[in-house]
Amino acid sequence: MKKQLLILLFLAPLISPAQMPKTPLAKALIGEWRNIYVMINIKDKVMEADSSNWEERLHIKPIRTHFEADGTYYSEYRNLQDSIVRRPSGTWSLKGDSLTMSQLQPEPMQMTLQLQIEKDVATFTGLIDFDGDGKTNDLYYGRQRKYN
Repeated sequence: MKKQLLILLFLAPLISPAQMPKTPLAKALIGEWRNIYVMINIKDKVMEADSSNWEERLHIKPIRTHFEADGTYYSEYRNLQDSIVRRPSGTWSLKGDSLTMSQLQPEPMQMTLQLQIEKDVATFTGLIDFDGDGKTNDLYYGRQRKYN
């Protein structure tokens, strides 16, 4: 019994809390999500796309983001021929309804978005640096549907 307890105490610090989603929101987030709507407000200009015009406006297929139970994620950007052209990846964590995504590849960056999930649709809202000017001042609002 003492040996088992020692082994458990040794292994406990090696198990990341991100590997065990505890909240219902974290559990609901795990899986594959595909964009169905996006609106980005950059200064006084609004860029918007939905399922009716996504490919025409953005010249890519809807983005597929995979949230894994171990606290990692990756997104697949596919061209119109369905080939992956970009695959950022990193880690994610939730504090209440605030989702923090720390991208590690291809370049490090971090964003925090408010997350709501109703049935199979997730809504992400927050300020990001979409235009690459180094300022987190572009309003992002996106909806994604869980893909089974």
